[in-house]
Amino acid sequence: MVLVHALGSNSGGQLATGDLDDVHHLATTRPLPESPTDCAKWRVCGGGNHTFMWTDRGPTLLGCGSNTDGELALSKEIASPLLCWTPVPFPGSHIQQIACGWSHTLLLNDQGHVYAAGSNTFGQLGAPSSAPWQRVAPGSCFVSIACGMRHSLALDTNGVVYGWGANRNGQLGIEPKGKQPNIPANPVSRGLGPIAMMACGRTHSILIASDRVTVYVAGQDKYAQWGPSAWVSGTWRAFQLPRPALKVCSGWDFAAVLLEGEGHSNVAMWGRADQGQLACRVDGAYRRDLDYVELPDVSDIACGSSHTVALTAGGSVFMWGWNEHGNAGDPTLNNVYTPLCVHENRPQGVVGIGCGYGNSFIVS
Repeated sequence: MVLVHALGSNSGGQLATGDLDDVHHLATTRPLPESPTDCAKWRVCGGGNHTFMWTDRGPTLLGCGSNTDGELALSKEIASPLLCWTPVPFPGSHIQQIACGWSHTLLLNDQGHVYAAGSNTFGQLGAPSSAPWQRVAPGSCFVSIACGMRHSLALDTNGVVYGWGANRNGQLGIEPKGKQPNIPANPVSRGLGPIAMMACGRTHSILIASDRVTVYVAGQDKYAQWGPSAWVSGTWRAFQLPRPALKVCSGWDFAAVLLEGEGHSNVAMWGRADQGQLACRVDGAYRRDLDYVELPDVSDIACGSSHTVALTAGGSVFMWGWNEHGNAGDPTLNNVYTPLCVHENRPQGVVGIGCGYGNSFIVS
């Protein structure tokens, strides 16, 4: 049986607990409508007030929380918020990935097609929305997607990144020009070479090249989101990681990279740090140089707006960062400055983790 455990903000019903109360102690969500025995296939991702679960490359998509702007890709005639996991129709037969912004959603299906739903106030859907799921860049085939608060990225099969939506801070890698209209879906990584992975913050974007050590960052740098950038490639700042990346995640103003290699310190972080975002206390509001999280054998990471969840190879789950809603695991609601173990390895094990902007999820 698949169990989903949740913590944090629930004002939109995005924890699927059946109510609108924040959760300060790890709680089990309402049962899933479908519960395959292979729970390792389930993934979870959330935005401001909505959450999705789906089976990895599978035919099932479930949603909960707010649908005020159509971010759950359901008819607005359906009463919102949805307090339990609810089946959501989608184009295609299987899902590769879901990404969530504050009030919009991207979906990548098994055909490599990208679809968008929700608010389009900043052009974050990539096209005028006339259906629950609006296809983006229909002439292209994609392998990965990412959402910022109000901008979107998609990586195609040639390693080219397309971007659209808000660009006031240059987060799309395009020079902002005053009150420039919101950007439609267009390539934004030309000249950088093939890209392997990417992530979006609130007003910045991160790309990692196919060598998996070269990092490109564009957008706001108020909290050192550019990291230890050593050179410039057009509008993109760049620096090198010490080891190849396995995954990159971003919060609103900070970033985390899961690096190859066993043992301690295989998570590198940079950016805003005044609420514990980097799993340590620092002088000032941010850290530009890379910090390394002292955890053993981290196998997966996920970032909310200002907190992080990490899963170790042994099946334990740690959290740290901003904790106003209990989303980083401390029921006192104090910010968490060192990794806090909220779920130790148990016989049934942990098979997945995920974040919304103000909440955390564990799948077991």
